[in-house]
Amino acid sequence: MKARIALDARPLVKPVRTGVENVGAQFVRLVFQVPQRHAWHFYFADPPPFSLPPAIRWRTYRGPGWLRGMVPLWLFLDRIDLVHFYLGYVPPFARWTKAKIAVTVCDVMWLNDLSLIDPPSRRFIVKGVLPSLKFRTDHYLAISEATKQDLMRQLGVPSERISVVLPYAEARWSPRPDAKEAVRHLYGLEGDFLLFVGVAKPNKNIGRLLDAFAKVRRKHPEAQLVVVGFILPFWEETRRLLRAEAGVRWLQYVPDEHLAFLYSACRGFVSPALNEGFGLPLLEAMACGAPVIAGNTGAQPEVVGDAGILVDPHQTEAIAEAMEALWEDEALRAQLRRRSLERARLFTPQQTLEQLLSAYERALSQPCSRR
Repeated sequence: MKARIALDARPLVKPVRTGVENVGAQFVRLVFQVPQRHAWHFYFADPPPFSLPPAIRWRTYRGPGWLRGMVPLWLFLDRIDLVHFYLGYVPPFARWTKAKIAVTVCDVMWLNDLSLIDPPSRRFIVKGVLPSLKFRTDHYLAISEATKQDLMRQLGVPSERISVVLPYAEARWSPRPDAKEAVRHLYGLEGDFLLFVGVAKPNKNIGRLLDAFAKVRRKHPEAQLVVVGFILPFWEETRRLLRAEAGVRWLQYVPDEHLAFLYSACRGFVSPALNEGFGLPLLEAMACGAPVIAGNTGAQPEVVGDAGILVDPHQTEAIAEAMEALWEDEALRAQLRRRSLERARLFTPQQTLEQLLSAYERALSQPCSRR
């Protein structure tokens, strides 16, 4: 018998998405491949500007109280068996419906250090997300083994209530042979450059990244570091990006169709984060054939494997040495480009879909844990 499964489908229609929303969009989009597997229900805040498969039912409401009030009402009216939220927040009234609740968890590193969260979001995290994860969630979809272990260690979640569902390398991320000419035309980028992509916040290790790059510049004054992504200016290290340090160029938000050119054109992708729940830009960069430098903590080794250079993110000198090696050694870059492409091919949509459907089956078969 088919189950009635509802998904928070908002990421699918967002024109500008964060990494968390990109993961959410991936999971929703995969359901298109199995429209008859279950009775699917998509819930939107804004109506989708495209056609959905006829078998997928959807609702939309643009107004206040979408998540807190309207979604629980829809769960009741549609007699939903399982609902999947892409964020850590679960509306309190949802637990009074018969639906079991699954939540995608990208990371819980903030449990150890709330200063990793931007100040405007801290109250929402403490008052909304934390109670949701502790008391309102039946099944957890962790996007890496590292995140699963963190859920078990930090929140005491039993292993059987956690499924690992890995994001995949989307087809739009592939090497672009005309990349250097494209970035020159689009952004006026002349010469070689290193690349960082991500929301600038403390776990991204921006301070040490800039310090390490400054060391590289002393030996290679022609070196450039291109930074792509939103900057949260609540910390001194992220505010440094706004001051245009020597050789550093911030491009702010870049559309995905341009980002593939930057990944392909860069001399190396550098993201030595202190911690990552997955690190989607790492996978995107590898799928475009970029040599990568990443931290040896969190989920980064899971993503990169032996395809890139893993460094201790707390050691500025180690980051600088890795950047200098990429900048100077053409043979190393060629070797890592090949490894990146091979590694990225392991993260397939077929694997993600199988893991996603398995997670739903496990969630449906388990007793409700919050009642």
